[in-house]
Amino acid sequence: MYYPTERRMVAQALPLTNSTVNRFSNIFPLDGTGWTKMILTFHATIDWTNAVVVDRLSVYRWIKGILLRTSRGETIVDNVPGNAFHFQNAWDNGVPPRHDLVIGADGVYDATIEIAFARQELNRPEDLIFASGRYSNLQLDITTGSVLDVLNDAVGETIAVTMDIEIESTFSALAPDGKGLPFAHAYYKTYGPMLYSTQNYFDLESSLDLGLFGFALKVGGTGTMTCQFDGVGIDRLTQLTFRDSVRRWVDNALPIGLKQKLNTKVCFDPHNIYIATPTAVEQIAYPFIGWYGHDFVQFGSINEHYATGKKSLIRVEYTDGTTTDLASLLVWGFRTLR
Repeated sequence: MYYPTERRMVAQALPLTNSTVNRFSNIFPLDGTGWTKMILTFHATIDWTNAVVVDRLSVYRWIKGILLRTSRGETIVDNVPGNAFHFQNAWDNGVPPRHDLVIGADGVYDATIEIAFARQELNRPEDLIFASGRYSNLQLDITTGSVLDVLNDAVGETIAVTMDIEIESTFSALAPDGKGLPFAHAYYKTYGPMLYSTQNYFDLESSLDLGLFGFALKVGGTGTMTCQFDGVGIDRLTQLTFRDSVRRWVDNALPIGLKQKLNTKVCFDPHNIYIATPTAVEQIAYPFIGWYGHDFVQFGSINEHYATGKKSLIRVEYTDGTTTDLASLLVWGFRTLR
């Protein structure tokens, strides 16, 4: 990108209510600048007595869904949970987002999520920059969980969360003549969870305005059917396929190769690249056990995207070693502007 950018605070310490949809709409500076990303920082104050921590990343688990929609009816983030963004940010940036591991003690535990508008895998990320001057309003919904998403007992335990919102934007407004304006907006969506014994595939949307840059599958050995990307990650995948009504784009990919792709994105110990039965220590050291991802864009051109239009079937299929495992799917790409 060739635009000088600045980082701006939009709002600080916004209170979030547990187990509901928290909506924010009239707080964003829609001043004509181009936004490259939005940064959400969550501060969870936990009052702990004697309960057991459900998941060390449970602040992300508490974030059940993020929805970001424009006044023109464009959905940028389609109810994506915190656990999915924890992975997606690591895939994009090479390191997991800044967060605190929850332990059995009173304290404030932070978790950061970045929503990228200008996608860095592109040679021209400004093609997807968020042109704030196009809109009269921007709606951000945060669907939250409860203390039981963090601790296994709600007797005597409480959680209170606030949120900060920042944006990275161009220093000045985008040129009104259209030369600096985008032709599409970034898009994030999730599917699942799905029990392997019930269904081992996800059918994706086909639309002329939708292109995909990549997708990621997470397999969990335990969890609930009410929480996407839940449970302890388990490396029991044996094959992964992405196909449509015309051809196969990922043809029975093997897990070790998929893990090597992940290792090029988020570096960790290559000797533990595939862990079928992770210990508690390994679950912390290697937070993306059970995750498998694929990029369609390999050389930076937006023309490398997977075009979903005019397909009677678009399906992600996987083969897993245990019928009781759960799987969820994350896709990211773009949609043309309305």
